[in-house]
Amino acid sequence: MRFRQIHLDFHTSELIPGIGSRFDAEAFGRGFKQAHVDSVTIFSKCHHGWSYHPTDVGKMHPHLDFDLMRAQLDALHRNGILAPIYVSAGWDELAAREEPGWRVVTPEGVLIRQRAEPMGAGWAWLDFGSPYLDYLCRQVEEVMVKYPDGDGIFIDICSQQISASTWAQRGMAEIGLDWTNAEDRLVYTERKQIEFFERVTDAVRKHDPKKRLFFNFGHVRRGRRDILKYFSHLEIESLPTAFWGYEHFPVSARYVETLGIPFLGQTGKFHHVWGEVGGYKVPDALFYECAAMIAQGARCLIGDHLHPTGSFDETTYAAVGHAYAHVEACEPWAEGSTNVAEIGVLSVEGSIHPRLAGTPRHHDDADEGVVRALLESKFTFDVLDPDSDFTPYRLLILPDAVVVTDALATKIKAFAAGGGRVLLTGRSGLTSGGEPLFDVGATFEGVSPNSNGDYILPIAELRAPFVNDPLFTYTPSQRIKATDGRSLGVVHDPYFDRAPQHFSGHVNTPSQPDPSGYDAGVQKGAFTYMAHPLFSTYKRIGAVAMLDIVERVVAFALGGRRRIETSLPRAARATLRRQADKGRHVVHLLHANPVLRGNIRNENVQPIQDLVTLTDVTVCVDVGGPAKSVRLVPEGKPVHFRVEEGRVTFTVPALRGHAMIEIAG
Repeated sequence: MRFRQIHLDFHTSELIPGIGSRFDAEAFGRGFKQAHVDSVTIFSKCHHGWSYHPTDVGKMHPHLDFDLMRAQLDALHRNGILAPIYVSAGWDELAAREEPGWRVVTPEGVLIRQRAEPMGAGWAWLDFGSPYLDYLCRQVEEVMVKYPDGDGIFIDICSQQISASTWAQRGMAEIGLDWTNAEDRLVYTERKQIEFFERVTDAVRKHDPKKRLFFNFGHVRRGRRDILKYFSHLEIESLPTAFWGYEHFPVSARYVETLGIPFLGQTGKFHHVWGEVGGYKVPDALFYECAAMIAQGARCLIGDHLHPTGSFDETTYAAVGHAYAHVEACEPWAEGSTNVAEIGVLSVEGSIHPRLAGTPRHHDDADEGVVRALLESKFTFDVLDPDSDFTPYRLLILPDAVVVTDALATKIKAFAAGGGRVLLTGRSGLTSGGEPLFDVGATFEGVSPNSNGDYILPIAELRAPFVNDPLFTYTPSQRIKATDGRSLGVVHDPYFDRAPQHFSGHVNTPSQPDPSGYDAGVQKGAFTYMAHPLFSTYKRIGAVAMLDIVERVVAFALGGRRRIETSLPRAARATLRRQADKGRHVVHLLHANPVLRGNIRNENVQPIQDLVTLTDVTVCVDVGGPAKSVRLVPEGKPVHFRVEEGRVTFTVPALRGHAMIEIAG
């Protein structure tokens, strides 16, 4: 799978004339080549339902008078660029208008649209339980037959929405389900989702068993390995200036890499979100975002939207070329690399075996909070689900709300018995009744009645260096009392919980001067437990003092020195990757500062405006063996280093956005 890809959206209304009228095949192919692009996804059928080539199944765009897709495909191939083919699935405005019975109907009887009122400007959802799926599969097969030289199939909008349409009612009745029952609707929706995967996969594989096939499912659902058999690779859709944010991609990437399936990241050239024609991101932002992808083991994809005329956007590809020239130079140190991790994070989402029905939830505060904290603290880690192998890690973290089954509890106890360490926070590792599943050396007495939050005062070694008094937590703790475990601090209660009947001050009630008698955390043997949901609270609140506590707690639970130590500021990132076949490690250092600059469509926009150069960055890293040389790559510039106690220490003279350091052993 190639490293430098473009997803060339082309959702074009039938009200726009002159489709492809300024398409220049020579300029099209040459422009991508000059921008260092090596794969471009081109459109067969868009969300409007129009095809961009002659079709016997659907309808070609009424203002297109030639085979645009063939012209694009040939122009790209002449320049050595791959051309996967895109087909819209869940959204098809043409089908929705001509066959309204194929639309999703909610249990409330509403014909839903995406991002809009039922009669508003948004995409209508199609029901895969209706004959629409037959129509879609015929379109896919037509592409496979007429364009066999396409380099893959990209199926978009693949989520089956919960439907109570006539088709759904009939289908549920046939298998003994009650369409008026919410749980039965979920069961049926999941069945339709799997049927969609199977039918479309068959439409592709019957013509080419080896064709690349990807279903854009909106979010990689952690804990659903069972659907991976339908995917040749995964693409992590994560445009950081839109609602995904800059922390969504690392969570998904650190999970996906452990699955052993090729993957790439998706960002966009847009200021905000998909389809923003005429919206441009600063070239350095694309540079950083693509560097962050390869630092996390992913190939790169940048989203764009072709103008209706088919003209080539020079501004966009000047920025793309800036990013992709760097990626191309870095590829020899990215190809075949694997993440080196000391910590395994058991995902909250992965622990609940999320449903396939409906649009996925993209964010989980605990998962994103722990990943943010680990990145800011420069720990090396992977994100796991209950089926993962825990043995490669020194520490297993269960953040805040991990659901632990009996089987998972047995697996965690075996990990601890084998020398591993375990950190639990909040409700993780508790039964539904609040009883601990692991012996952490404490008794549990339920959740604090202080619903607005209480105060934490950890032991001295776990405190933020600038806070030696009780820190307000914004969230209540679990009530624990250390027995044969070591107390890791105390909880101070407020005088009373803030409520209309009794409150004090502007926000939170002050803390009582004496501890409540409950502990902030406890440690016994391999297990460390903290009573507050520290990670999700940090994600929501962002208190620096809380981050300091989290970092110190993780380091305490880990035991010994962390694998990477640097002088980088909090906003910077560091990853360590290994190329076993080349006998070397590669350290990636990243630094940028997204800044809140606007709010569009009720979403905060935090662009990267510029990259600031950091100088004389010290790095100390454990690569598990001797080092023969250290150099900056791809420049090839040697770096002075020393080895002490098996750790390699060196200084990077300058870091502007991204630096890679090769350690040959």
